[in-house]
Amino acid sequence: TAEVAFENKSFNFEELQKAIHEFANAKNAAGNRQLYTTLTTARIELTDTNLAIMFIHNEAQKEILTNVRQEFLDNIRQQLSNNTVGLDIRIEEAPVSTAKVYKPSDKFKFLAEKNPALLELKKRFDLELDY
Repeated sequence: TAEVAFENKSFNFEELQKAIHEFANAKNAAGNRQLYTTLTTARIELTDTNLAIMFIHNEAQKEILTNVRQEFLDNIRQQLSNNTVGLDIRIEEAPVSTAKVYKPSDKFKFLAEKNPALLELKKRFDLELDY
């Protein structure tokens, strides 16, 4: 495949976020929910050198992103008309919580903060927390 020459238009953080969300939505529609969740929950920073830094939560998310890294970059570069966009994937250490969780509702809240999909499951199956 031939390298497509872009005029390397400048872009801002909002345009980068929009391009990432469009890619994530396309992957979600294709059935790749894990990649969608990884892309939409990552904290993103953009450097002056057009390097997108994605801060993710764990090694599993890093592996998911690494597997689609080139496809992701090609897509983002095309959407932004800029082939200088780079990607750096970093695992962001979660702050250690000192609060103890004892009640089922507290446990659920604690776990839902780490995995928002739990809220969807609770709602979808009409689950009760107290037992």
